[in-house]
This record gives sequence, C-alpha cells and structure tokens, in this order.
Amino acid sequence: MTEVNSRFGTRPAPLAPSLLAEIVSHASLVQSAGAAEAGPRWGAMHKVLLKAKVQPAVIMRLVANRDVAGLADLVRWLSGEVIEEVVAAPVPVVAAIDPEILRAAMKTFRKRLRYARLDAESRLGVGPMTSGKKSDIDALEAPRDYPTSVWHALVAAGRLKNTGGGFYALVDDDEGE
Repeated sequence: MTEVNSRFGTRPAPLAPSLLAEIVSHASLVQSAGAAEAGPRWGAMHKVLLKAKVQPAVIMRLVANRDVAGLADLVRWLSGEVIEEVVAAPVPVVAAIDPEILRAAMKTFRKRLRYARLDAESRLGVGPMTSGKKSDIDALEAPRDYPTSVWHALVAAGRLKNTGGGFYALVDDDEGE
C-alpha cells in the first residue's frame, strides 16, 4: 500500500497497531496542550513520527509550524484514510495581534538583521586584511521567538516582505543597499 499524497509523501508500510495507538495518543496530547506545555509534547510527537518512518520534511513542517490541523490529517492518513488534496494554497488568515507584540517582533528582526550584517562584514579570522565591502544580506529567516502568524501580520501591514522559504526582508531598507 504505497500511496503517494503530495502533502505527506509516500505512505510508509502499514504500522503496527501499538505504534499507531502511540501516535494517536501523542497527537491527542498535543491537541489538548496549552501553549506553555506544547513544546515538549511536539518533541515527543516528532520522535514517534520518525519511528513511524514519516518523511522528515513533513515532520519538520508540522512541528516547526505547530500545525495541529495538519497533524490530525497526518494521523488519519497513517491510519489508512484517504485525505483529499487542497487544490489552492490557503491564504494565511492574519489574526489581530497586539501592536506591542508586532513592535517587539520588528525590533527583534532588525536587531538580528543588523548582527548578521555585522558578522558578515567583520570577516575576523579570515585574513589579515578585511575587504571593507558592505554585506549582501538583505533577508533573514523569521526569528522563532514569535509565531508565524506575527510575521504574516507584519507582511500584511507592509512592514516586511516575504521573500520565500521562510525568509523575510525589510520593506524600506536603506542599509542593505
């Protein structure tokens, strides 16, 4: 039964009932967990899915995004159900986020971008002379200090641009040029 589903890849060999029961129990714990206790439960879920030979890219996408709905679909798929494919990519719904959180996220993003540029420009340990050239870094991976919904809200507000692959850039960046 090697069914291919573009969302989850190739279905692994039929799972042992005990492993499937373990996956279901871990998934229910993740779904019922609050934000504070969800981290370790997602870690345990990650280990169980690796044991079930689910493709690592699928696991990382679910765990990194804390995608509870995707996890429920994956559990149903592993138990033998056929999951319908979504034809169009869903447009991320921008939730109302506290302006203080958005301001703090932008401050964190700018600080990390500044440090990445300084690190690239310093070239300490590379040679006795530095080139003195400006850094080419213009985008960063979104810091994991804040959930992806915060970064989507900043893109929707026009403060960041999504450059793809989880990377974001400042909209009005005069330092990178």
